[in-house]
Amino acid sequence: MRKILALALISIVATIFPFYINYQVQKGDTLYSISKGFGIPIPILLDWNTGLAPSNLRAGSSIKVPVVPGIMFKSTKSISLSELAKYFFIDPEEIVTVNPSIGSTIPANKEVFVPLGKTNTSFAQISDFIWSVYGRITSEFGWRIHPIYGKNLFHTGVDISVPTGTPVFASKSGVVKYAGWMSGYGNLIIIDHGSFETYYAHLSKINVYVGLQVEKGDFIARSGSTGTSTGPHLHFEVRKYGEANDPVAYLPRTTTYVMRRVISE
Repeated sequence: MRKILALALISIVATIFPFYINYQVQKGDTLYSISKGFGIPIPILLDWNTGLAPSNLRAGSSIKVPVVPGIMFKSTKSISLSELAKYFFIDPEEIVTVNPSIGSTIPANKEVFVPLGKTNTSFAQISDFIWSVYGRITSEFGWRIHPIYGKNLFHTGVDISVPTGTPVFASKSGVVKYAGWMSGYGNLIIIDHGSFETYYAHLSKINVYVGLQVEKGDFIARSGSTGTSTGPHLHFEVRKYGEANDPVAYLPRTTTYVMRRVISE
């Protein structure tokens, strides 16, 4: 009920105002305190405010704070409402609630506000790890002919094809160990889960920082094609005690949320 009321509120507000407010940072504010005060997760605040970080938050400066947790999404090509909802792992009705006149097809380059929770509740607790994006696996774990180098090299993760700017979610709860550029990987996030680590590579935008605690299903980044890449996708790895493992072995065996070719069990 609370979520429905919040979405209804933003639907009303958005007819007159943008989906965000401009907040003037007060003395003593931190990203954590602003996040808690407004109920907006830190990664969402960072997505709305490019270049914002704990180290450069200054009293008197102005930052954008969305009215409810959510981000803007713009596709470079026309997509259906149902396809957009799949990228966010939510029901289409949740998008319609805040965009009453959206229609069944979203034109290319049209910005749409899409609601998000701190933890994406669309993910059922059926597995220790969850899929980070909705897309089609285009390159499996293991030996392959590298698409750029043309050599037989070992692929330490899986590649999932998604448009640039698609939301990326934390596959498992943990602490951000690395967030920045790494050769080959491009923009990369590494999350420490204890004995496991997960890698999220080729990102167009990183919305976390080292030391940030994230929960399974949290929005953490946007997909892209940075680093050694032939096109927009997410390179996803699962490492156990530093050794790369096949991520599919840890993820839910379901086609409800993720399109992938059938692999014999």
